[in-house]
Amino acid sequence: MSTTPWYKQFWPWFIIFIPAGTIVACITLLVYMSDKGPSMVVDDYYKKGKAINLELSKFDRSKALYLHADLFINDGVVKVSFTKGDSLNPPALKTSFYHTTLKDKDVELTLTPNANGDYSGVTDLLEDGRYTIFIEPINGEWKLKENITLPYESAFKIKPEYK
Repeated sequence: MSTTPWYKQFWPWFIIFIPAGTIVACITLLVYMSDKGPSMVVDDYYKKGKAINLELSKFDRSKALYLHADLFINDGVVKVSFTKGDSLNPPALKTSFYHTTLKDKDVELTLTPNANGDYSGVTDLLEDGRYTIFIEPINGEWKLKENITLPYESAFKIKPEYK
């Protein structure tokens, strides 16, 4: 009976390969993860938190002014008329339409006052779908928010509530 040395047999190499392969995989993973570690989403979370609080204070300001508005959107014409409260008659309104799922459908529009005291503007970029709309004066003193679905035949009633 001739015996072959252990290093010429299959099973010892098979048993050695499993832990050796695991060690190589772990080292590779550690090197990869040390280079590609998670990055912070917001570098200065304190400033971001203060900005959120400032944003909420704008909604509170619209509640204090008791602002109510009607929003009309028809054939690309956007019109805002205040029905209650004191809007402080801003020189223009910044109106932002944020699509709920598609960023490329977001639209920002500046509305200017007309002779009736309403604010109006024209855009051909609004498409049918669901939007979150923000209305604020150019100076950013207050802010209104509403969720809308286009197309809609009558006026959207916008109330000073943060939703």
